[in-house]
Amino acid sequence: MTVLRADTEAPEPALVAATYKAALQAYVVTGNEEDLSSAYDCARLALRAGVSIGEVGELHFRAAQHLRSAPLARAQVTARIEEFFLETISVYDMALHGYGESVARLTAEVQERKRVEEELRDVTFELAQQRDLLDQQVKDRTAQLRSRLEELRMVNSQLQQTNQEQAQFSYAISHDLKSPVNTLMMMLDLLEADHREVLDAEGRELLDAARATTRRMAHMVQDVLRYARLVGQEAEVEMVGLTPLCQTVLADLRAETQKAGAEIRIDPLPVVRGVASQLHSLFLNLLSNAVKFRHPTRPCRIEVKAVPPVGCVAEIHVCDNGIGIDPAYQQRIFSLFQRLHTYEEYSGSGIGLTLCQRIAGYHHGDIRVSSTPGEGACFIIRLWVEES
Repeated sequence: MTVLRADTEAPEPALVAATYKAALQAYVVTGNEEDLSSAYDCARLALRAGVSIGEVGELHFRAAQHLRSAPLARAQVTARIEEFFLETISVYDMALHGYGESVARLTAEVQERKRVEEELRDVTFELAQQRDLLDQQVKDRTAQLRSRLEELRMVNSQLQQTNQEQAQFSYAISHDLKSPVNTLMMMLDLLEADHREVLDAEGRELLDAARATTRRMAHMVQDVLRYARLVGQEAEVEMVGLTPLCQTVLADLRAETQKAGAEIRIDPLPVVRGVASQLHSLFLNLLSNAVKFRHPTRPCRIEVKAVPPVGCVAEIHVCDNGIGIDPAYQQRIFSLFQRLHTYEEYSGSGIGLTLCQRIAGYHHGDIRVSSTPGEGACFIIRLWVEES
């Protein structure tokens, strides 16, 4: 028996009929399972040839007509013919079921794909709208930021110009006042030297008051000059070791500390990034104030120490056991020309702590005070430390 394989070209219906007839006859005669399995080959051959299930029934009927007279029992022949036909039809049945399921599955997949595509189009459209809206918002915000930046640049330029003009004005006024104050001081000194003996008690008292007032004015003019120089200063920033700097400050204050009997302890301090001359003025003012505002009934004790830095900030404490500062006035002391005591009690211009605050701000830091009246004060300075 010749069976056409699946990998050959499509067979003719006549070949299908001949092949089917031969295969059916072989099975009816032998009854072997191998010959029965040829029914599958015939069915697949018929499917490839485009033979319908009705046409398969017809060619089966024609092939079976020639087998009725086979030398076998009639019942046995009939049974084998039916078995062969059922095996053949089963292939068509499986093919038909498979096609239906495939069509249904493909239809469902197509519908799902259409649904997904529609959702994707909707989402794409919505995203496009949101993108356009976001682009417009970004453009508007960028325009606002540019406008704001330009305003800030103008304000910053105006502030720089104002600060420079203020520094120049303060320096000019202070410098112009310095000469007449010195002249007045010289005249009062000459008056005292030449005519003190001829003055009565009231005249000498007035002369002493005039000389004290002139000295106070000279100190104030000098402090204003120092403050004006700081405001307009463009100094070079360098790495400054605070320990040797504070030792230099103590040397400058030796006369005051010895007169007051002050005991000053300088702990190891960090290296900071800043202007040495400004930092010298900062610690000079703080240590000088600690000596000046000492407690009248106990020895003067002053300590300068550093606490562990937080981030990239060095924190320095300048603490004393002096008269302290009332909490109500702890912010006021940093204002220009603000004093808590009369000049007769404690001399000074009221500029020193303002100068300290300005120096700390120049170094991107700050200064604050913690104090209890009668128990002393602790000034806390934060400055940038050397980056590792």
